[in-house]
Amino acid sequence: MDFEKRMGMAPIPANYQKLLTASQMVALRSIEGYGWSLHFIRREGLAVPVPVIKGADGVAIGMIDEDGNIKMNPDISIRD
Repeated sequence: MDFEKRMGMAPIPANYQKLLTASQMVALRSIEGYGWSLHFIRREGLAVPVPVIKGADGVAIGMIDEDGNIKMNPDISIRD
């Protein structure tokens, strides 16, 4: 049986700016200028939520750590 971990949680909450660190917000705004966009925020069970970003091509994936460092092609599985 598949268990939906994000049951009842929006992939990008309306108040996402309050969930992210100032460094994460700066990095997100910076990379948006290159066509990247916020795809979802990993937050269940994490002390600091991790924004997952998607490239303009719709294929490339990245994550922004709490210090605002962008990790391209992280080893995570993305569900549809």
